[in-house]
Amino acid sequence: MLRLLQVRSQSLPIIRLILESVESMHPRDLSIAGLISALLIIGGCEKKSDALVDSTGLPPAISSAQIFPSSVNTDTINVGSTRTPDDTLRFSLLVTSTILRPADNIQPIVFASATDPTSSAIVASGQLADDGLAPDQVKGDGIFSGTIMLHIQRVQVGSFQVQVNAVGSNGFESNTVIKPLTIFRGNHAPTLSSLEAPDTVTLSSESQLLTLRVHASDQDGQADIARVFFNSYKPDNSPSSGNPFIMFDDGISSHGDLAAGDGTYGLVITLPPTTPIGTYRFEFQAVDRSNVFSPTIVHRVTIKQ
Repeated sequence: MLRLLQVRSQSLPIIRLILESVESMHPRDLSIAGLISALLIIGGCEKKSDALVDSTGLPPAISSAQIFPSSVNTDTINVGSTRTPDDTLRFSLLVTSTILRPADNIQPIVFASATDPTSSAIVASGQLADDGLAPDQVKGDGIFSGTIMLHIQRVQVGSFQVQVNAVGSNGFESNTVIKPLTIFRGNHAPTLSSLEAPDTVTLSSESQLLTLRVHASDQDGQADIARVFFNSYKPDNSPSSGNPFIMFDDGISSHGDLAAGDGTYGLVITLPPTTPIGTYRFEFQAVDRSNVFSPTIVHRVTIKQ
C-alpha cells in the first residue's frame, strides 16, 4: 500500500488560498488548479521516494563461505602408538564467510557448526569474527573468520555438513550456507626397498658381525611407521629363537644405522664360530600405526666355513 504523503506545515496557507480560488472557478479551469495543487503537495513531501525502504528491518546476507581443509584423512592423525576405530580425534577447521550488512549500523554475529552425517549431532561449533585477529586477516572487511574444533571417533566417516549463519544486531536472521566436509580413512601400507645384506658369510675362529639395512617409507608420512623388523629361519626352515628382530633408525652405529630419521633401518647381528652352516632365510617387513604390514622382502644368506 502506498504511504500517505505528508505536507509541510509552511505550505498549508498557500493550499488554502488555492482551494478558495477553485470554488469560484469555472469548471473548465478546475483541471489547471488541480494540477497546481498536486505539484505543491508533492513538492512539500517530508520523505523522498528512495527513503521509503527501511534498511533497519532487513537481515544480513551470507554471500559466500569456505572451509579448510575440505577433506580429512583420519588415518593421518595419531593419538598413540597404534590406531583403533575407537580413538577419539580432535582437529580444527578454518571457516571464513563474507557477510553483507543491510546498513552500516547493523552488526552481524556469525556462527559456524559441523554435524555428523549419520546422527545429525553437532560435533563442533563456534563464532566467527571480523576483528583482524588471527585467523581473521583484515578488520572490518566483511570477511568473518574463525576455527571450530571437531571431536569425533576415528570410525566416524562420511560427508559432514558445516553450516554458517548470521544474526543481525536488529534481530533478523540471515540465509544459511552449507559446505560439505569429507572425513575418511585412507591408510596406505608401508613399503620396503634398498635392502643391504650380504649373500655369503664365511665363519672364522672369531665371531662375525652381520649388518643388515633396509629403507622403509609410507605415503602417510614417516611418522606412520610403527616398526621395521625381520624374522630369520635356519637352514632346516625352523624359526630363530630371537624372532622378530627389531631394526633401528636412531643413528647409533652399534645398531648398524648411519643416520637417525632418514628412513633407513639397521641392525647388527653376531654370528659365532659355532653357527650352523647352510642357507638362512631373512624376511623383512614394516608395520604402520594402523597395524597394516608392508609386502615382505625375502633375502637368503649362505653361511659357510
